[in-house]
Amino acid sequence: MKRRVMNSNSIKRICMISAVLLAAVLMVFVCTAKKNKAYGNTEAEKTCVSIRIQEGDTLWDIASEYYTPECGSMKDYIKEIKQTNSLKSDSIHAGNYLLIPYYVINQ
Repeated sequence: MKRRVMNSNSIKRICMISAVLLAAVLMVFVCTAKKNKAYGNTEAEKTCVSIRIQEGDTLWDIASEYYTPECGSMKDYIKEIKQTNSLKSDSIHAGNYLLIPYYVINQ
């Protein structure tokens, strides 16, 4: 059985082909990652809904139902709800109505 010995030109050719294939695989991966990231870019539109306060509701409970990351922190969101409704305190009463600002995600 004869052994085939690779000369330096064969080794260089194999390294070159491997490098090209690796570069192609990396480009596909990078392009796919950018494409998926682009799908994540969505616009959020702020709107309001009027809700009737139920017995036992708190501002925190209500804010938790409508909260999205676009609102900032939960503390800021509750502050926005209070400002929207001209509330001076966290006290709310069953039977009253609140305007709740929230974001709708448009894709």
